Amino acid sequence: MNAILNIAYKDLLLLSRDRMALFFLLGFPVLMGVLFGLMYQSSGRPEPGSVGIAVIDEDQSAMSQALIQNLTANTSLQVQTTDLATARQWIKTRKIVGLVIVPARFGETAGIFWAEDPVPLRVGRDPSRGAEAAMLEGFLLEAAGQLLAQRWQDTTETRKLLQEQKQSIQQSESLTAVNKRLLSQLFTTVEQWVDDVDEVTQQAEDRAEAASSDDDGAVGFQLAKIESFDAFASEQADSKQADSEPTIRSGWDLSFPQSILWGVMGSAAGFAISLVRERSRGTLLRLQTSPVAPLQILLGKGLACFVSTLLVVGMMVTLGLLLGMRPQSPGLLLGSALAVAFCFVGIMMAMSALGSTEEGVGGAGWAINMVMAMFGGAMMPLAFMPPFMQTLSDLSPVKWAILSLEAAIWRNYSLGELGVPWAVLIAIGSVGFAIGLYYFHRGLSR
Repeated sequence: MNAILNIAYKDLLLLSRDRMALFFLLGFPVLMGVLFGLMYQSSGRPEPGSVGIAVIDEDQSAMSQALIQNLTANTSLQVQTTDLATARQWIKTRKIVGLVIVPARFGETAGIFWAEDPVPLRVGRDPSRGAEAAMLEGFLLEAAGQLLAQRWQDTTETRKLLQEQKQSIQQSESLTAVNKRLLSQLFTTVEQWVDDVDEVTQQAEDRAEAASSDDDGAVGFQLAKIESFDAFASEQADSKQADSEPTIRSGWDLSFPQSILWGVMGSAAGFAISLVRERSRGTLLRLQTSPVAPLQILLGKGLACFVSTLLVVGMMVTLGLLLGMRPQSPGLLLGSALAVAFCFVGIMMAMSALGSTEEGVGGAGWAINMVMAMFGGAMMPLAFMPPFMQTLSDLSPVKWAILSLEAAIWRNYSLGELGVPWAVLIAIGSVGFAIGLYYFHRGLSR
């Protein structure tokens, strides 16, 4: 055990004297974190080719079904109907952008643009995908607007509705006498035109647009009322308190998991190069003549890389806390850091077997890092990528590392939900360590 600790201490001491290595280990991740954080603070997100959503129909009315059909007809959307718990899980695993709750009694006011208190549609969004969530609300307004024409298609029902609304206007205490008279005249006119669906719909939309632009005493017209909430804030989607407490407090919550991975990858590449350097300069051969087993040498190198990786994560989390980042679960964040460190220690071991010279291992190691970063979301967030790249991202340990860190910082994962990312990271680390150990033994036997 002392031999392993001494080797690890020696490697960390050498690392502390290498200014360039320290910059890529600590300085570069900070630079990336601040850069991405400022970007997330001030800019929107690009639009993807399609948007996956889930719809929870609590109304089960003809109008709610018409709304779902309108959404399904939108070629930019991939619509699935399900329950709330499943929809939340899909958002957590990034299968969909958001969810739409169609509340009970929605059909009573759907397509009635003059309704004083329309039943709102509720949109649960993934806070990390702002532009797509805004796009979803736009598509939802478009689909709700189509209900206006569909509402008028049944002329018998329309005449009944108009009569009810005329009575409601006369009984309203919030409308002035002038507005009551104007609206009553409007409904009388509409009744005369109700047989011509297209003309009536156009007239109603024109009047709605004109009325919404008035500033003094005008009635507010809207095609649909939408209330947004953070899908990760609480398991109770109808909790108003949860809606007011977003899980993402700043852009730093989004940027720091990405930037941490740059430091982690730098640590893995750096220690892989140092292992090759000591092999090429004969240091490992001299250690072999001492009473130190090859496995102890590798464990010492791995321990140094493990500690270095944890230092990177700890420093970045500390900086994030100073800037306003507030991890939801410090305990799970520690578990994620340990899993990420173990994974990249194994990757470091496998990298050291890529060549026999420092230049070869350094070049190949960073080439692999760049590919893993590109497909894993450290260069470009996964939401920006085309579908085929998002599928390939499952092969990148960077994707699973970022996901495990996000899960503890803002995604509100439970311990059970983190089991898959942690298992993938530990499996990759174990395979990498086995590869490194095999080639290390081969190198010493030559």
